[in-house]
Amino acid sequence: MTGIYRYAEGAAMAAPGGLPVRVKVLYFAHARSVRGTPEEILDLPAGMHVRDLHVMLQGLLGDAFPDFQLARNAAYAVADDELRDGDEIAVIPPVSGGAPLIGRDSVDLPRLIAAVSGPDMGAISVFLGTVRNEFEGRPTAALHYDAYGEMAERELRDIAESAEKRHGCRIALYHRIGTLQLEEASVGIAAAAPHRAEAFAACREVIEEIKRRAPIWKREIPPAGEPVWHGETPPAARLPEPQA
Repeated sequence: MTGIYRYAEGAAMAAPGGLPVRVKVLYFAHARSVRGTPEEILDLPAGMHVRDLHVMLQGLLGDAFPDFQLARNAAYAVADDELRDGDEIAVIPPVSGGAPLIGRDSVDLPRLIAAVSGPDMGAISVFLGTVRNEFEGRPTAALHYDAYGEMAERELRDIAESAEKRHGCRIALYHRIGTLQLEEASVGIAAAAPHRAEAFAACREVIEEIKRRAPIWKREIPPAGEPVWHGETPPAARLPEPQA
């Protein structure tokens, strides 16, 4: 793109005429792998807006990275905002880098942490839900999780993105389905924020919303006797109260 000048390792390339707006761009997770660097400095034409930078970065990241958001100075960017000299722009990948949020694979906690970590984050809060050996006083040998996969994926992504915007953080999560034995992890959440209060709050909000909204159900498998389904009914599935 004409008028855009990139700086490598802090060494400037000459820019003919005028004073460009210099911004730092941070890359995380899959975006970092695609660009091959955690950050770079860009000189941009004066008067450039966030939406223009998004288009430019889409060209740099290519088809391998079709969906992302931008943060400006540690807050989600507004498309019509004009970029200022000294702005710090972060490329925010889709939650978990676009990876599935639900499946039969084990919860990979290091991957979740890596997906949200970065030099702009000062705290990472982690939640790991595991299978315990009792429920409401009844002994439990295992749990079986079932889900309406496509809807659950959409709900999990919406829950995470809403919490990200509300708390100014990054979130990665994964929920298992299938039969899990005692002590196996059923759900993992990592929330990163500049400060611990936001990281704690976001992590708690996500797990509470998953339990409240996600169409994921668990079946208690006892050491002996019949398995029992339990869990809250998602609000959207509840029947309306009968009219008097």
